[in-house]
Order: sequence, then C-alpha cells, then structure tokens
Amino acid sequence: MGSGYGQCKALTTMDSSSGLPVITYLSMDPVTSTVGRSQVLNYVERLAQQGVLIHLLTFEHQVDMEVWSRLSDLGVSWSPQEYGRPGAVGGFCRVLRAAWAIRGAALVHARSDMAAAAAIIAGINNWVWDVRSLWIDQKVATGVVRAGSLEERIFRWVERLAAHRSTAVVALTASAVAELDSRYKGIVAPKARVITTCTDLERFIVTPLPTTTVRILLAGTLNQYYDLRSMLDLVDEFRNRRLVEFIVAAPEVTAWEADFAGLEAIRISATPNAMADLVSSCHLGLSICRDDAGVSLKAAMPTKIGEFLASGRPVVVNPGLVDAAGLVEANGCGVVFGSTGPCSVEEAVDRIETCLSDPTTSMRCRSLAETHFNLAIGVNELVGIYNLVQMRL
Repeated sequence: MGSGYGQCKALTTMDSSSGLPVITYLSMDPVTSTVGRSQVLNYVERLAQQGVLIHLLTFEHQVDMEVWSRLSDLGVSWSPQEYGRPGAVGGFCRVLRAAWAIRGAALVHARSDMAAAAAIIAGINNWVWDVRSLWIDQKVATGVVRAGSLEERIFRWVERLAAHRSTAVVALTASAVAELDSRYKGIVAPKARVITTCTDLERFIVTPLPTTTVRILLAGTLNQYYDLRSMLDLVDEFRNRRLVEFIVAAPEVTAWEADFAGLEAIRISATPNAMADLVSSCHLGLSICRDDAGVSLKAAMPTKIGEFLASGRPVVVNPGLVDAAGLVEANGCGVVFGSTGPCSVEEAVDRIETCLSDPTTSMRCRSLAETHFNLAIGVNELVGIYNLVQMRL
C-alpha cells in the first residue's frame, strides 16, 4: 500500500447480503484515536458481520496496518485519507476532500457536523446525520471556536441545513433530539432515533469488585469540557476518609498534571485494548463535565459511562448531563454530582460509599448497560435506519 493513503471513489454498485446498498461511512476522526476505536470501528465491524457492505472513509495521521487487515477480512473497503493540517483551515480542507470522495454515493452515514457538511456539499440525496454532539455549541463552550465568529456562523448554517436535508437523524440522547426539534420547528424528531454511545458487552464484562484499596478511575481524553475541579475535590474528600488509589488514564499530557501529582495519582496511558481490564480493576468511574457548558450538555454521553456500567462499576456524572444523570439516578448506578449540585462533596462521597457497599450495585449497572448501552442493539437500530433510508432510493 505504500504510505497507506490512496485515492477514494464512492462505491455504489454492489448490494450486500442484507439487501442494502453499500453504506459509505464517513468519519472525520481517525480510527486509531480513542473515539475512533470505540465508536467507529466497533460499529463498522459489527455491521460488516451482519452482511452490510461498508465503505469506510476516515482521516488518519498514519494508517494502522493491523486495522487495515481486520477490516479487509470482514469485507470492509477502507479508504484512509491523510489527516493534513490541524486547525480551522485544515478542517475546512478535510471537509472539501471528503465531499469529493463521497460524491455519487448511494447512502452516506455522516458522523458529526463536519461529515454532514461534506454530504451537503457533495449533494448526497440519501444520508444519515449522526449527531455526536451539539457540535458548534460544544466548540464555543470549550473556547475552541469564538462566539460570533465566522466559523461559528458557518457551522450554525451547516446544522440548519443538516436538520432539513438529512434523510434520517441519529442522536446520542433524547434531549439532543428535543433541542434540535425546537430549533428547527419540529422537522428533526419525526426522522430521528436515539442510539447512545454503545459498548461492546462481550469485551466489558462484570467481574467481582477488587478486594484492594478503593480505586477511582478517570479515563479517556481530558479537555476543557470536563470539570476537573469537581472530580479532584471528590477524590480529595475520599482521601480524607480512607486510603484510595486515584488512577488517571489519559492518552496525552493534560493541563492538570500538577493537580494529579498533588493527589498522588497513578498516571498511565492505557491503550483502547487495555480499557476493559483497567475498568474491571477499579471500583468507581468519574465522568463529570462542566455544568457551565450550557446547552451542549444535552447531547453529550461520554463513552466511558457505558464502559463503566457494562463492567458493573458505578459512575459519577454531573447534573448537566441530563440523560446520563437521569439514567444513573433512576437505576441506582452511581451518583450525580457537579459544580451546580445537587449535593455537597461530602454528601456525594457518602452516597458513593453506600453504593459501593451494596452487593446489588454491580448487577444494576450491568442491567442498565444491557438495555441502554448495548452495541448489539445499537447496530440493529442502525440497520433499521439504513433500511428506512433505502426505501427512498
């Protein structure tokens, strides 16, 4: 393959054993990233195992030949493109290159707003808008995009066009569907389904809680969207009561390394393949986002939540993660805590200790994962959506 990058042409002629046309699955995230491996590869591989022919188009920093071989064995046609420049200019160029690559595709799965922009530019008639977040709201909330800037106005326009022109919509939360429906006068909900950030329940399995010191895990990519202060306060309160191990598994150096060192955190960089064992080695997971991130929280469902629950581990989430907080609280699978409440850090730790001492907590967590974060169910839902879109071909 040489460098591994190559020319790409949309595949349109072959039908799969599922009766569907080739699905062009467009992701702007590299499949070698944490998100790509857990949320793109998992879906694509399961779809292929069901007989769906997939043409996968992604943008890569480098091509992983092991992944290439795995996908090829499953019949997936992968067209990795060179990632190119970082920043807004690089992103705009990737959108244009993606639009050129998918032209003429029969059915496109556009993962996120940048992929949706490519589908719009390419003039695709039948496509699924996969709303991974209220993308531009999240970028503004985290300071990546300046409020009122040209970039914000462009992606507000992209969101509006995607809401109107997409054939079907997939969102991570019901709150995201409701928010988009309110913005665009009821056109989103009739064509939308909720498929949350699903977890491979064959990889993440329930194991007995470790008999060691209580281990608290903060895992995944850490950025300005997360409320590190609340999570650090929670760990500090735990440390005031008992001996704990605080494990931080982030792939890159963060802005909080000094804070982690102050709490004597065990700092590691776990690979995606090691995550199942790492989660099972801990007692509790943290996924507290910033409550001041506003409306973007309505669409958020961090991947780690499903992974913790599938492993039978309770999780702490913030109240602004409306859908996640509701599920965790209603099913007794953890604690809701953040900068806006609903309880003090002392009360939160009290509730966590009660949760950890309850022998039925693990099975409640697993049961919630099986009904709401199940990859197998999510893939079946996607196939159903593709069939509905196909009816328009």
